[in-house]
Amino acid sequence: MKLDIISKNYSPSNRLIEVLEKKLNKLDKYFPNEPSARIVMKGEKKGEVLEISINYQGTLLRAEVRDEHIYDCIDVALPKLEKQLVKHRGKFNDKLKDGIDVAALEYVKADEIEAVPEIVKTKEFEVKAIDLKEAVAGLELVDHDFYLFVNEATGHVEAVYRRADGKIGHLIPKI
Repeated sequence: MKLDIISKNYSPSNRLIEVLEKKLNKLDKYFPNEPSARIVMKGEKKGEVLEISINYQGTLLRAEVRDEHIYDCIDVALPKLEKQLVKHRGKFNDKLKDGIDVAALEYVKADEIEAVPEIVKTKEFEVKAIDLKEAVAGLELVDHDFYLFVNEATGHVEAVYRRADGKIGHLIPKI
């Protein structure tokens, strides 16, 4: 697996990088070709954050974990990624190696696999062409964690959202 390691307010040791490489290489068995993984390590006041994103042929698997120690984050993030692979194995059938034995999975137990959530409500709403500042103001007015809008400057559908840290994020889809 190709690793792209990024650190913010954190200095990873060589031992940590070796552990990450070793544990992430266990996921190689799910991919016929070598995927790339983006790993972001952050040091925060109340602990450390590990984000692992694996992009494989246009499909994104992602796990984000916060804990006091980065090694504990690794032990939680990898089962999450493997669980995503198992949960969406039908979606990955064309991309995964043939003949994976689901019973032989290292981290995931059969009773831990959740059913696909059911859509219980559908809403239609008008999307207005506004600028980014107006979209952030709209986010503050609605009782949701996101606000969908058409950006006046680009003419594209975009979204602003409230992050876990309370700050605002901006999503710009690429096709």
